Amino acid sequence: MQYPHVSLRALAGFSAVIAYFFIPWTLAGANIALLCLLLSWLLAGGLRQRWHTARANAITYPLLAMYSLIVLGALYTTAPWKVVADHWLKYDKLLLMVIAISLLSDEKTRRQCWVAFTAAVLFTMVSSYLSIWWSLPWSRTRSLGWGGDHSVFKDYITQSVLVSLLMLRSLYLGLRAPANAWQRWAWFAVAGLAFVCNTQLSYGRTGYVATAVAVVAFVLALVPMRRWWMALGLLALFLAAAVFLSPTIWPRVALGLKELGQVPEPTTSIGPRLYFLHYGLDLFLQKPWLGWGTGAYHGEFCRVATTPAWCKAGSFHPHNQFLFFMIEHGVAGLAAFTAVFVAGLWQALRMERLDRAVALAFLGVAFVGNLTHSGIWLANEGLAYSFGLVLVLTAPRLARPPAGSPA
Repeated sequence: MQYPHVSLRALAGFSAVIAYFFIPWTLAGANIALLCLLLSWLLAGGLRQRWHTARANAITYPLLAMYSLIVLGALYTTAPWKVVADHWLKYDKLLLMVIAISLLSDEKTRRQCWVAFTAAVLFTMVSSYLSIWWSLPWSRTRSLGWGGDHSVFKDYITQSVLVSLLMLRSLYLGLRAPANAWQRWAWFAVAGLAFVCNTQLSYGRTGYVATAVAVVAFVLALVPMRRWWMALGLLALFLAAAVFLSPTIWPRVALGLKELGQVPEPTTSIGPRLYFLHYGLDLFLQKPWLGWGTGAYHGEFCRVATTPAWCKAGSFHPHNQFLFFMIEHGVAGLAAFTAVFVAGLWQALRMERLDRAVALAFLGVAFVGNLTHSGIWLANEGLAYSFGLVLVLTAPRLARPPAGSPA
């Protein structure tokens, strides 16, 4: 009776590895792997032990609280049941995160997931560089030459999230390697290429900010507080140089500033975000405690939108995950989603020094991404943020640093 359970547990771990390999490339492949992960995890038995493992992670309870609100929001929603069911499926990644936490708490499985993820994003990044000279058949963009959008398998926002995590992982591996080993400099080179890829070969303003936040958070997590002023000064010079050298950042920032000074138009990028924020907050204030219910945003936004064009532009999502949860689930939704980040911060602070730096940096990336886009609602971004957080927040923890080690 032990044999099938052992095999199914192994299959669950293998499915997690395959999912991390597919997430940077194909949504369909990732979803199939995650379905196999769910089924094998449920059938493998030992659920009590797995729950005990998962609940030891600080973000587990906030994730379950958030999904509970999404389920309960169906009781008072103004949305049709088909839309409600779509939301339940869209946000099932919150539950899958808990399952993945129980699996990646095993160090071997976690290491294999990191290897699979790193290999997939490395191929993506190399493809971005190759697309400067060649029009690759597997690339979604065809912009040759330095600069421009060179995203490959995903849109530029999702790719910037994935490459940011590759950059952090490369810095981690470089700092872990022996001081004079070639591996250290190889990984530092990969981190540098990832930084350049996000700042010179992408159109995503969210990616620019997220990359800067990742770099700053990673460095400050490693530098003693008394030297933060020096670190911030050097980081400011480093990031200013990246902005000055980038052929894409200046035009994109200038366009954003121009849109800020104009009357919002549905076809721009910054204008709609301001429009969605204005009318989204109005909807939130009408029902501030529990919101309008699961899936209600789409219809309610069109109810308050001033023109059919604005309804079409904003009814899918408000480009802000915090605002999305506020409208549909009120203060309770905002508190639950904020608690995920607070718990993630608490989890990160209990980790070993380098693991802590990676976790804090990626938490910053996820926070920025969900302020500027509906990062959990959207399929590709949702997988990148959700399972990226699982990777960085299931690292081994230390109750206290060993004697003689840096704090």
